[in-house]
Amino acid sequence: MGADGEEASRIVVPMAVEGTSEQLAFVEESKLQKRKENADWAVRNRERRAVKRQRIRDEHKVTVRRPEDFVAAFRNKERDFLRMRTRLKVRKQPPAEALSSKLVFAIRIPGSVDLHPHIRKVLRKLRLTTVLTGVFLRATELTLKRLLVVEPFVTYGFPNLKNVKELIYKKGRGFFDKEPFPLTSNDLIEKVCFGSICHRCKQVIMYCQPPVSEDFCFENHVA
Repeated sequence: MGADGEEASRIVVPMAVEGTSEQLAFVEESKLQKRKENADWAVRNRERRAVKRQRIRDEHKVTVRRPEDFVAAFRNKERDFLRMRTRLKVRKQPPAEALSSKLVFAIRIPGSVDLHPHIRKVLRKLRLTTVLTGVFLRATELTLKRLLVVEPFVTYGFPNLKNVKELIYKKGRGFFDKEPFPLTSNDLIEKVCFGSICHRCKQVIMYCQPPVSEDFCFENHVA
């Protein structure tokens, strides 16, 4: 009774056309619901495509820039380059041997987007192309000179063991097959290790960073 009753409730009784005795073709309720869903989906799909086309038009819209804007951007780049050369002449960096720490931690800070090609090249060598990213660097004369070149766009310092531990535990990141991943487990670190260098856990990486051991390049890549 229950199954028959449910089946009977789904059946739509044919209705007669107005003014005639003919009856409409029988259509099940499920088919009517499917037609309504298809119609609603077609409307939503049409609206979604219209929004996508408008977004593409807005993205590819050519913004007309005045000549004064190009001149101002060029002058800003040249001014940054001249200031960089002045900093290299005026400020003298202490020798790397005189530093108390052999480890430097640098962070890229928000700044100008239109950079001089030379400054952009130095930032690429320091692996600081993205804003708010940090890297560990060996405190050499070349590294300190590069940091002096891009000083307005980075901030750096000499971390201790406590700082290194917090950075690796909270923001540590490695690369496997050119894909970044957070250092959440020691199994991931074992996958990245290869060759004669193989650190089994984050603790080994942390305690090898401040003294800047021989495996610093590999550890810096992981951390």
